[in-house]
Amino acid sequence: MALSNKQKSYIKKHSKKKSAKKIASDLNLEETEVQTYLDELKEPLPLKKKVLFYGITISIPFLFFLVLELILRSTNYLGNTDLFIDPNIPTDEYRIPNPNFASRYFFYTNVIPSPSIDVFLAEKPKDSYRVFAMGGSTAAGYPYGFNGTFSRVVDDVLQDALPDKNVEVVNVGISAINTYTLYDQLDEIIEHKPDAVMIYAGHNEFYGALGVGSNENLGAFPGFVRFYLKLQRFKTFLFLRTIIVDTGKWFASTFSDKKILENGTLMERIVDSRSIELDSPKYELAMIQFESNISTIIETFEEEGIPVFIGSVASNVKDQEPFVDITDGEQPSALATYREAQNALEIDDFGTANEKFNLAKDLDGLKFRAPSEINEIIKDQADKNTLTAYVPVHEAFEENSDEGLIGFDLMLEHLHPNQEGYFLIGKTFSKVILNDLEKRGITRSEIQKEDWEKYFNKMHLTYFDHRVQWHRISTLKQGFPFVQGPKPTPYQLSYSFTDYVDSLAYASVHENLGWDRAKVEVANYYESSGQIDLALVEYYGLIRNQPWNDSPYVFAARLHLDRNEFDKAEPLLRNAYSINTQEPFITKMLGAIELNRGNAKTAIQLLEESVAINPRDPQALFNLSGAYGTDQQFEKAMETAQKVQQLSPNFPGLRGWMIQLEQIIQSRK
Repeated sequence: MALSNKQKSYIKKHSKKKSAKKIASDLNLEETEVQTYLDELKEPLPLKKKVLFYGITISIPFLFFLVLELILRSTNYLGNTDLFIDPNIPTDEYRIPNPNFASRYFFYTNVIPSPSIDVFLAEKPKDSYRVFAMGGSTAAGYPYGFNGTFSRVVDDVLQDALPDKNVEVVNVGISAINTYTLYDQLDEIIEHKPDAVMIYAGHNEFYGALGVGSNENLGAFPGFVRFYLKLQRFKTFLFLRTIIVDTGKWFASTFSDKKILENGTLMERIVDSRSIELDSPKYELAMIQFESNISTIIETFEEEGIPVFIGSVASNVKDQEPFVDITDGEQPSALATYREAQNALEIDDFGTANEKFNLAKDLDGLKFRAPSEINEIIKDQADKNTLTAYVPVHEAFEENSDEGLIGFDLMLEHLHPNQEGYFLIGKTFSKVILNDLEKRGITRSEIQKEDWEKYFNKMHLTYFDHRVQWHRISTLKQGFPFVQGPKPTPYQLSYSFTDYVDSLAYASVHENLGWDRAKVEVANYYESSGQIDLALVEYYGLIRNQPWNDSPYVFAARLHLDRNEFDKAEPLLRNAYSINTQEPFITKMLGAIELNRGNAKTAIQLLEESVAINPRDPQALFNLSGAYGTDQQFEKAMETAQKVQQLSPNFPGLRGWMIQLEQIIQSRK
C-alpha cells in the first residue's frame, strides 16, 4: 500500500531523530516501507530538477527587484532624472535640460540646483551646429542665470558667424557639481549629436556633489564613483540609497553631536571638510579625481569625433582673503601670505603681489576656489588631445584686470563674475571656437571692437537683472563661508525697496515670482510710466531667453508699431509668425505692413488668415477691404467694408472708403 501524504510528512519530520523501526511502530507500518521511503529521500535530484530548483531560488531576489523597479518607475519615484526632457513648448519637437536632473547626486541635502532653460530641437537638422556647455555655477551664469551665461554670448557670435546654420548652444551647467556630474552627462549629450562641447569647470572639485570634501562623498576612487553613477539610473538603487541616507541622518541626529543643517545655504550644507591643506592627502585625492575624470570625459568625446573647448578657471584673488587659515600645518599661513601680497601691491611690486595672491588662494583651507594645479591639469589635458582646444579664460581675466590682479573689477565675490566677467568668458571661448572653425574651412569671421560692444549690449541684462543679482549675492554673503561665526540678522527683515523694479527683483529671489513673469511686470511698469525704451529692453531680454515663445516678440512689436517703427516691428512679427500662426494680431499687422508696401496679394493672404481666426476685428476687416481694393477686387472690398460697418459704423475712414468704392463699382458697370 502506498504511503499517504500525512505518513510521508511524519517520516520526513522524524527521520533524523528516530530509526526506521521506531517510525514504523509509531505509524503501524512495515519497517521495509519506511526504510524504502527514507532511501528515496536520500537519492540525489536529477540534473534538470537541480537546475530548475536552483534557477528558481536564484531568480527570486532578481524578480523581486525587477518588480520593485517597475513599481517605482510606474509611480515616477523621485521624478524624471533624465538630463533632457520635453518641455511641451509649444509642441513636442523641443528638448530642454531637466530641472530635476541633479537629484541624481544630492542625496544628503534637499536643496537641488537646476540647469538653465536652453531649448533645442529633439531631431537635429542637417544644417545645424550644436554646442553643449558643461560646468558648475559659473557655467550656469550664477547669480544672473538666463541671459547672464557665457554660453549665450557664444550663441550670439556663432549665429552671425554661421548664417547658413541652425546654431544651438545648450547650457547644462549646474551649481555645486564637479567632474563626476560632467562624466555622468556624457552619454546623454553624445546621444544628441553635438558638433562641439565647451567645458568651464574646476572650482567644485572638492565640495561639488561626490567630491572628496563634500557631504555627498562616496570615497576616493574615481572608477568606483563612476560605477556608482551608472547604478543610479535604476529607481531601485535610488530608493535603497534614500533609505540608507535617511537612516544615517536619523542616527546622526539621535546619537551624534554633528548638526544637520536643514536651513543652511547649499554651500554650507554640502561642505564636510572645512580645512584641507595644500598638498595634503585629501588635496591630492581631489587632484587625482579631477585629472581622472576630465581625461575620461575628453577621451570619450574625442572617440566620437567631437571637438572639446576647455577653459582655465578664474578666481578673485586680490579682493577675497582666505576663508580658512591653517596655522598648524606644514604649509605657510594663507592669511599671512595674503597680507604679504597686499604689502607688495602697496609698493607697486605687481609681480610679487600676483604670485602671493595666487599662493594665498591655494593655501586657503576652504577650497571653494580652484587651486592653481587645476588649471595646470586643464592645460595639460588640452595639449595631450588632438580635438581638444585650451581656452585661456584665467589669462584673459588677468589681462583685463588692473595690474593683472583679478578682483572686484570682474568678480562679484570669490569666483562668480559680474556682467563684464561673464561676457569676457564668452568672448574668450568664441575666439577659440571661431579660430578652430576657420582652420577647418567652415567660416571666416573677423570681429571688430564695435562688434564685441554689440554682443555685450545684446546680453540685455537690465537694471532689474542687476537687482536680482544684488539680492542673490547679498543673501549668499550673509551666510557660510563669508560668515563663519554667529549669523547676522538677515537683511530681508529690514530691507527697504529702492523702487518698484527693485521690489519685483526681491520677489523674484525671495518670493517665488518667476523671472519671466517679473520681467513682463517690469516692462508693463515702464510702459505705464512712458519709459518705452526700457520696456523694450525687458522684452528683448525675454526674447533672448525664450526664442520659442511668440509673446515677447508680439509685446515688443506692439511698442514699435505704436511709434510707427515698422522696420523694427516687422522682424519681430515674422519671428512670432514662424512660432504661432494662430495669433490674429500677428497676421493682421504683417498684412498691414505688406499693404503699406503695395504688396496686395501677400497682404490679402495674411489678413484673410487673421479674419478667419477673429472675424469680428474691424481693423483687420478694414485693412483686408483696402487690400482687396488695391488688388482691384472691388466687389470683395465693398462686401468686406460692409462687415466693418456692421461691427463699427463709425470706424475711422470707413465712410469715405465706401463712397470711393461705390464710385469705382458704378463706373465699371
